[in-house]
Amino acid sequence: MKVGVISRRSSFWTTKKILRSIEHHGHEPSFVKTDDVRLLVAGDDDAIYRGKSLRDHGVLIPRIGRSMTDFGKMLLRQLEMMGLRLTLQSEALATARNKFIATQVLREAGVPVPRSVLLGSRPDFMETAQLVPYPAVLKILSGTQGVGVMRVNDLDETAAIVDTLKFLGQTVLLQEYIPNPGIDIRALVVGDHVIGSMKRIAPANEWRANVHLGAKGVPVELDQATQAIAVRASKAVGLEISGVDLIFRGDEPVILEVNVSPGFRGLMQATGVNAADAMVEYAIQKAKA
Repeated sequence: MKVGVISRRSSFWTTKKILRSIEHHGHEPSFVKTDDVRLLVAGDDDAIYRGKSLRDHGVLIPRIGRSMTDFGKMLLRQLEMMGLRLTLQSEALATARNKFIATQVLREAGVPVPRSVLLGSRPDFMETAQLVPYPAVLKILSGTQGVGVMRVNDLDETAAIVDTLKFLGQTVLLQEYIPNPGIDIRALVVGDHVIGSMKRIAPANEWRANVHLGAKGVPVELDQATQAIAVRASKAVGLEISGVDLIFRGDEPVILEVNVSPGFRGLMQATGVNAADAMVEYAIQKAKA
């Protein structure tokens, strides 16, 4: 069976790992460069890559990067129209890539999330006092890997940043800051299971615990209740494969973000879990269903 990986570059570490895993599982690996796929809506709807239809793939594993979100939504919608099996759906991509919409659907599903407010303009003092206590966290809706996430200590900081981001065309999400010593947890969800989890510890003088910002990953075992919340969060957003970021408020897990097309190099190094194999096995099982 031909199993494809849709990605911007075949040289990406995660892409290479997944392609190798497909081969190790006895299937034909196929790399599909995201922005080189031609979408045809006329007569027989099709998606053409290097002169050939993608219809010959048994299943496709999309890895849609942040910069390719808009094109990726249209590409996935086209593949859905064609009836192809995918491990990522267009609606789930759209939801996951907007932090506020994702927070809304998590809240609707009863998943614990931080108190959150969408700001289209600068708040005044009385508003802010009623919305979220300081210190607080400001996020742009489409940030990734810790970029576009800022901790603010008062209204003056908030107003200055909101004004600047509004000038740049950004809507801002204001969230409560849940005190922590620069530590959060990443749980990798594949289908109905958390296949691995790690505690991410931020470097000195940094409060954001992102591996891309230098955080160190160490293995952590989540209890069944926390794993169930991570899986529920992933499903609420509509994702089949996701990286769920969470933090504890006392004994209660709170979901910070649900990430689409998650990287897994740090998790693999920290835990030894072969996430590529888990993703490929899930995709193959879906193709055979």
